Amino acid sequence: MKLLRANILPLALVIMTTILLGGIGLGIVVLNSLRRTADVDASMSAYYAADAGVERQIFELRKRNTTVSALSDLGDTFDANGAVWQANTAAFLQTDQKMYPVVNQGDFEVVDLIDPDNVGAAAGINQVQWSWSGPPGCEVELGIGEIDIAGGTFLPTSFQLVRGLSSPWTQALNPLQAYRLRFQPRRCSVTNLQVRVYSGGSQVPFPGDISVGAQGSFKQTTQNISATIPRQDILSGVFQFVIFSECSLIKDPLAGAPACP
Repeated sequence: MKLLRANILPLALVIMTTILLGGIGLGIVVLNSLRRTADVDASMSAYYAADAGVERQIFELRKRNTTVSALSDLGDTFDANGAVWQANTAAFLQTDQKMYPVVNQGDFEVVDLIDPDNVGAAAGINQVQWSWSGPPGCEVELGIGEIDIAGGTFLPTSFQLVRGLSSPWTQALNPLQAYRLRFQPRRCSVTNLQVRVYSGGSQVPFPGDISVGAQGSFKQTTQNISATIPRQDILSGVFQFVIFSECSLIKDPLAGAPACP
């Protein structure tokens, strides 16, 4: 029998080198994963800081009647993690088109045509164009609430219902007035609702909307959020009758309801 002899040292070196390279590769993967995790955490912290900034601005607008120009001075630092947000409203433009993916049967969408920081001024809008997709025979109505700009309030004082709308629909308005409009499908659901407003034949931004934005920062990460919203919040659909009704809202169930005009 012939005995075969070999040196085991090269084989051991090969095995050790392979294990070492594998360990180095695994370490790189782990370190990259930790770095990405830290980046994601910082990004989320910055995002939520910016989100908090937008919510604060909405609160100032709707609850304290702060003007848009005064929002630029807002900002805050969170004590828990040191995240910072700063209002960035001036960097965002107004929207010139509203889009609603779905409006379910019985629901409604409201469009305000009034300068939110100057409720005594006319909207300057003489046409509103609506377009949507719906099944045949879909019944759609448009509520037109005229706002008394001389009274300096944001509430409609006279109302008109336009029924039998078909897409596309152009509604003529008085540019010397301000309005709150309500689009409502009665016996169907519609999709892809688009709304545009015009002044003197030219498309213009919605005067009743406000664009707000905030920049959140955490460590070396920044996030920006912008939102275009109606200046005045719309009541729940439960109260849609009240919005477009001259009847009094009765809060005392024991008292008799007055006659509706």
